[in-house]
Amino acid sequence: MDETGLEPLAEGLWGTEHDHFMNGVVHFRGRMTVVRLESGGLLLHSVVPIDDALASELATLGPVEHIVAPNLLHHTHLAPAIERYPNATVWGVRGLAEKRSDVRFEKTLGDTAPTWAGELTPLQIAGIPWATETVFFHKATNSLVVTDLVFNVHDVQGWISPWVFRMAGAYRRFAQSRLLRRAIKDASAASSSVEEMLQWPIERVIMAHGRVVDRNAKAQLVEALEPMMQRPALASAS
Repeated sequence: MDETGLEPLAEGLWGTEHDHFMNGVVHFRGRMTVVRLESGGLLLHSVVPIDDALASELATLGPVEHIVAPNLLHHTHLAPAIERYPNATVWGVRGLAEKRSDVRFEKTLGDTAPTWAGELTPLQIAGIPWATETVFFHKATNSLVVTDLVFNVHDVQGWISPWVFRMAGAYRRFAQSRLLRRAIKDASAASSSVEEMLQWPIERVIMAHGRVVDRNAKAQLVEALEPMMQRPALASAS
């Protein structure tokens, strides 16, 4: 795996990426977003492998207080992170504790209001039980932090990976994967969640897979999510 060091994304926000090979073949990069809370502690969103070098960088920012698994798909590196940070509170979405019975979860997103919700507001995107994704709005920087809701994948390896992402409609563009849209079971609920999300004054989108979008971010997000919306008058949310 090829990990990168911490990259500043906005005030109080950092990211680090690692190489992921789905089924050992399809390559793309995965991002962990690091949030420094008002307490001075850190929240790790969608953890990646954390080696000693990365742990040392994190330690310069503050103690790790919370580890968040934001959907049912991003949990591969949870156990080692929890072992490294045994005093951190571990949050998971509904259903993840059953899926990963080997991992301890203190809190379930959606069941318990986080003490940090005033800084980093969570919202579950309903109607997609395959993912059960929770997105987060960082109020201090107007940044939206997502996992698999949208992609902006440009940097991949090999010839298979570009073909796979083109088939998904999410290669070298800010877009939503066709796979996620096909996984929607309750279109009305999903649409309502997205409309609620778009009420936030979003200026930046930080996704787990792909380049951060901080220019015309909300307009691009609206365009990317339009296929899953039930009401065409989406431009009013921008």
